[in-house]
Amino acid sequence: MAITAETITRLRTTALAGDAHAALELGRLLCLTASEPRAPGDADQTWPEERWLRAAVEARPDDIEALTLLTGRLAQQISYWEAVLDMNPDVMEQYGEGEGTIRRRQIEAEELYARIRAAGPLGHATEAGLDELAVLLGVSGESAAEAAYSVYVFEDDAWSGSVRYSTTIVASDADEIRWACDEWFALETGLSSAPTLTTYVDGAKVSSIDLRRRLVDATVSWDDVAVPELTGVRLPVGLPVPGHGLYYGFAGVAE
Repeated sequence: MAITAETITRLRTTALAGDAHAALELGRLLCLTASEPRAPGDADQTWPEERWLRAAVEARPDDIEALTLLTGRLAQQISYWEAVLDMNPDVMEQYGEGEGTIRRRQIEAEELYARIRAAGPLGHATEAGLDELAVLLGVSGESAAEAAYSVYVFEDDAWSGSVRYSTTIVASDADEIRWACDEWFALETGLSSAPTLTTYVDGAKVSSIDLRRRLVDATVSWDDVAVPELTGVRLPVGLPVPGHGLYYGFAGVAE
């Protein structure tokens, strides 16, 4: 089902009314964005999914999808801020971040991961992604085996002076990756220079689409873009792609 602005507004309204399912759905979608679309007063918001995923976990403490999404996003935050701390520690203070906040996230993510594992076996399709998440969190020293997941990967980058800005969005649903791409282009950051959408089926690349040629006024006409359907084992939401260094959802870095 196509995702629209009305979809996000409806989910937000229902989630604010205390609906845990709506909070989880909204949080899952916002994992794919840099900021919450059309959220009043939140134009510069980052990690927009966190508040909704926390609400879902609080209301449903045993919900594996909510736990996995929140754990995966905390793991990505840890990786992001560790990189910032290594490259430019002065920037950390401007955002109210530091070694203490990174450690706080680390402790919480490890506790959430333990809760996921305590739930028992979650199926063969999930194991490789969970093993990779354990490695990224440092709770396992063993490299996860590369899994043949089916997934969409959007990539975009641009240069500003000597700094390279890179954006990646990883999703496992065609409607959701189209929506996420639209939201990225709608930000009007001026950074979009080489956007591509790649489809992997069972770990093999089957399609790579140059979206730069399909952009008209920062909009893609998806009716003219053949996005392959995913078959095989789709990447479970919230989990990283083993062997590829890719997190589920939106990721942005400056190098």
